[in-house]
Amino acid sequence: MINSIYFYVIGNLMSEWFESGEAWYPSKWGEGDQLGTLNLLNESRVMRAIKTVRKGKVIQLSHRIFNGMPGRYSAHGPFFHLLSQRVYDNRPPMREPTKNKFGGALCRLEMVDHLGTHLDSLNHIAFDNKFYNGFDAFQESTTFGTYNLGIDGVPSIVTKGILVDLTNEKERILSRGKPITVDETKKFLADHNISVEPGDAIFFHTGVSTLWETPEIYNQYFDSSPGIGYDLSKWIAENDISVTGSDTPSTEVVPPEIKGTRLPVHQYLITKSGVRMIDNIKLDELAREKIYEFMFICAPLKIRGSTASPVAPVAIF
Repeated sequence: MINSIYFYVIGNLMSEWFESGEAWYPSKWGEGDQLGTLNLLNESRVMRAIKTVRKGKVIQLSHRIFNGMPGRYSAHGPFFHLLSQRVYDNRPPMREPTKNKFGGALCRLEMVDHLGTHLDSLNHIAFDNKFYNGFDAFQESTTFGTYNLGIDGVPSIVTKGILVDLTNEKERILSRGKPITVDETKKFLADHNISVEPGDAIFFHTGVSTLWETPEIYNQYFDSSPGIGYDLSKWIAENDISVTGSDTPSTEVVPPEIKGTRLPVHQYLITKSGVRMIDNIKLDELAREKIYEFMFICAPLKIRGSTASPVAPVAIF
């Protein structure tokens, strides 16, 4: 209660970046930069990540994709998957017979780029019709994506990953609308002797991962969910985190803490700070194994001008 009152008072005394008129671009990486905090990823980051590997075990951090899967259909539309060519469709008279009795199957997919476990690109969120680093949304946007900042410009990500797990035996799934705070994060890191360096990736386990296979329940978390709080987004940006995310539909706390805003954490991280986000990342297995530091690998599809890409990241420890 004290924390919420404190936030309310301070939040109404101090103006935020989006209402203060302060200059927020060009970014610290210079005019025209499109990488944001991914500028920090290099050979030394890879070598640091490798040092976290002790067993060589791999854990997948993506959810299954299937017809009827969780999703905000009002905005994203449904996912549709069809076996469009079956192996026996190759039989005569559709095709000439072959000596090796060949058959091949194909599937057709219809989907939004923000499908399931997905990585946001820097053309996803804007402030006053400006994307990250001041790229003008009117000039950049076309029917077929944007000229700049698309997911096709995102390199493969290899860095040290960190898991912050705030669940416990009494609270296996964090309460809806609960913001994850800076103090909670710092305490978890200190308790587990984890240091954060520029370029690291950091993810937050809320327990919502476990609900993915029951879409009717998971979908309720689009409108009310635990997640990254607004002050924590500032801490993430100040620490030059390369990628962040949580095991919830929007990564950030919903509804937002600041009245009259929409997805202010997305906006602070992506638009203002150039930090990529992964929504719906699957973290329950990492949390169950109590793996809090690992080698993180993620490579998006190179869809020109796209605002996101489904991804299948892995943790190696």
